[in-house]
Amino acid sequence: MGWTQIVTWLLVILGWLLVNHQNNVREKRKEIRAILDKTQSFLDEIEVEAIKYHTSQESSDSAFQLKRNLNQKLRNKLDILKLRNLNVEKCYPYLKKLRQAVTLENFDTSSFKPQNLSDDLIKNIWLAKDKLSQELENSFATRYR
Repeated sequence: MGWTQIVTWLLVILGWLLVNHQNNVREKRKEIRAILDKTQSFLDEIEVEAIKYHTSQESSDSAFQLKRNLNQKLRNKLDILKLRNLNVEKCYPYLKKLRQAVTLENFDTSSFKPQNLSDDLIKNIWLAKDKLSQELENSFATRYR
């Protein structure tokens, strides 16, 4: 076997390795994007639940589910993104602010008062959710420019 055949085979193998690596990176990016999209949808659901809870005429049993979604399920979704090597460390303070916006005021059933959509409490929920959502997108954009 001559040196030209060796070079040809090396080029074929190196080309295959490069294409395989690029495909793996693209698939990983697509998987993370899918998880991120589901997380964004879940954030939208939490926002709707929170506003529905705070604008209803009486405190309901949905408070428990809302709290569970904020404390456990949403954090788990962020942890999954973190395990997939997406830097979501900057998102945790925004998660805390969202939790506070939803549960800090008017969440106790004994002192519950229905809120209007124009009240600061509702605006704070919208703002906190939007900031968390934007930081998630920033994390993705930074990782996959």
